[in-house]
Amino acid sequence: MTRRLPADQRRAQLLRAALEIAEHDGLGAVTVRGVAERAGVSLGVVHYCYTDKEELLRELIGAVNSEVHQAATAFVSVDFDSGVTGVDGLRQRLYEAIDLVWAVITASPDRQLLTYEIVSYSLRTYGLPEVGLARDQQESNEAIVRSVLERTAASAGMRWGMGLDEITRVVLAIVVGIGQRWQIYRDDDEANTLLHHAVDLVVRDALALDRA
Repeated sequence: MTRRLPADQRRAQLLRAALEIAEHDGLGAVTVRGVAERAGVSLGVVHYCYTDKEELLRELIGAVNSEVHQAATAFVSVDFDSGVTGVDGLRQRLYEAIDLVWAVITASPDRQLLTYEIVSYSLRTYGLPEVGLARDQQESNEAIVRSVLERTAASAGMRWGMGLDEITRVVLAIVVGIGQRWQIYRDDDEANTLLHHAVDLVVRDALALDRA
């Protein structure tokens, strides 16, 4: 007999089961029956907590976005003060920041792969302009990148000479692109080289970097 749990604990249990399936086999493999089997409960329990598979998937995607955001923001409070100011100081701080971001990405490759799938799923399922799940993920990531760019520049006594929103989107697009390439080749040395080269390009092209 399935042990009775408070509704919030039961939903958390079912979400964990759904996440395990999604990380291993993708969102398409998440079914009500599969979640019930993974969680060790009856189909009725899943249907009691979730109206249908769609509701379960929406909550799962929201949970993944939230967890990835929390993991990424863990390094935002890091002190990037290398003691060096000016362009060289900014470059050094961005190397440090990008290395920390990359450590988060490579620590959970299955979870990162799932975030890419969330974008595709949202676009295919809901289409434009109703892509809130994917947009939430994008805007959350942009907020983190922007925060790091602002803090590293301020710490180096610099300010971004071109539009910060534009720089933020360029940096995020680069990180996502390199992340996808790494998923294919799993070449850590190449990824590190590409990321640092990207920092060099961003710092160079953003000049007019002005002293604050």
